Amino acid sequence: MNDPGYDVIVVGAGSAGAALAARLTEDDGRRVLVLEAGPDYRSADALPEIRSIEPMIVQPTATLLNTHMFPGLLAARTSAQDRLPYARGRGVGGSSAVNGLFAIRATVEDLDGWAAQGCAGWGYDDVLPLLRRLENDLDFGDETYHGDDGPIPITRPRHEDFAAVDAAVDQAARRLGHPWAPDHNAPGSTGVSPYALNSFGTVRVSTNDGYLQPARDRPGLRVVGDALVERILFTGNRVTGVRAIVAGAPVEFRAAEVVVSAGAIHSPAVLLRSGVGPAGELCDAGVDPVADLPVGRNLQDHPSIALGLGLHQEIDYRGVPMRGQVCVRFTTGVGDEVNDAMIAVTGALGLGVPAAGVVGWVNRVTSTGRIRLAGTDPAADPVVDFDLLSHPDDLRRFRAVVDELRTFAAQPELKEIAPEMSLSGLGAVAADPAETMSDDEFARFALAAVSDTVHASGTCRMGDPGDPDVVVDPAGRVLGIDGLRVADASILPWVTRANTNLTAILVGEKVAASMRAEATT
Repeated sequence: MNDPGYDVIVVGAGSAGAALAARLTEDDGRRVLVLEAGPDYRSADALPEIRSIEPMIVQPTATLLNTHMFPGLLAARTSAQDRLPYARGRGVGGSSAVNGLFAIRATVEDLDGWAAQGCAGWGYDDVLPLLRRLENDLDFGDETYHGDDGPIPITRPRHEDFAAVDAAVDQAARRLGHPWAPDHNAPGSTGVSPYALNSFGTVRVSTNDGYLQPARDRPGLRVVGDALVERILFTGNRVTGVRAIVAGAPVEFRAAEVVVSAGAIHSPAVLLRSGVGPAGELCDAGVDPVADLPVGRNLQDHPSIALGLGLHQEIDYRGVPMRGQVCVRFTTGVGDEVNDAMIAVTGALGLGVPAAGVVGWVNRVTSTGRIRLAGTDPAADPVVDFDLLSHPDDLRRFRAVVDELRTFAAQPELKEIAPEMSLSGLGAVAADPAETMSDDEFARFALAAVSDTVHASGTCRMGDPGDPDVVVDPAGRVLGIDGLRVADASILPWVTRANTNLTAILVGEKVAASMRAEATT
């Protein structure tokens, strides 16, 4: 079965893909097809747990797991751990429909650092107009570095509305000398802040809601859900379209240009199945190479560990939001990077007992992992190895994060509400690891215990085309291939010193702006 041609096919309707498709169809005459592996639905038909501002990623329902996530996706955080589930959004809106709603920008240092490493046009001053364009900041929209009429509303909890755990962390942070920063998206912000959310009132606003929904009736936009892309089609090194499985049958869709926006886990898988990746690895998998590029390398996420809080029975823990309200961004002193660590309240743990959590993570990451094909079946999730804490700087920063969590745990504000506390991770628990362990003992503990923050990035790295570690140029164009781009968190040179959702949306905006500018020249 064949399909009429399009100007652009977008593979994935997630945080970046939905923004990209909506912006491209603002131009009359451009025909855009969006192929989404998960369900397509209008905002009014979204599951209640998606519309809620309480992140069901903490305690997903069976329906949400099976239809809006990838229930079989596993990842090894380190070589000392088994492969365990890794959460990714599926369906229109992607991870923006199931994540924690935290709307925090990449830092100025991230953006300017990317520009300095060959990502021309990605410096903070370069992308600020797009950051302003994507948001409607309901608290600081009148500031020159914020927007007030974009598709994604940004709100923050009021200080007086902090739940008990958030209030305790806020007070403890300031006791420890962390400054109060009312807007963590302000340039140079550091310290304790209310966590901004992409929501309006009590309703989540995903990219499906903010971008795709207003564009649904445009004649140039077509969205096809439950469309699993098998591979990209080429004639020589020129893209001609994609082959997808729709309603159980193969369909070939033709287009002048294809943009892969399937996320940092599945975008590299699409490219690898299509013959774009390390040539030797492709041959071993039975795939004919089209372009020899380091696709799937440079995988990053934030290494994290949780401080579990057993709350007093008299604390109304059911009133603690499942999402957190407070975060603390700080500098560890390991190396010369600023804001290289974060502490955030996760809210209630959904365990049926009075418990909440505070998580700490390494914000500036150096370790890298990789993604490989499990086979050429598009329904098979890739093999994911993060190799967290494999770089010594990350391990030192991780120990500094554990030290800071221990310091927070010793403050009276937390002791007053939580008589029981423990540091725990995926594979180990220790009451006081940093104080009692040697460096070698701590390293073993860390590799067994470290978790992630579900912020996968970097697997189709952007940069100078002359850099052998680069997959795409600053406009998202795949090197050596005509008509193929990538636009999502996979192109980030390194994972941001922040939650990644706003930056993924920024990528969609930036690549769309590049494509629209090229079309007029």
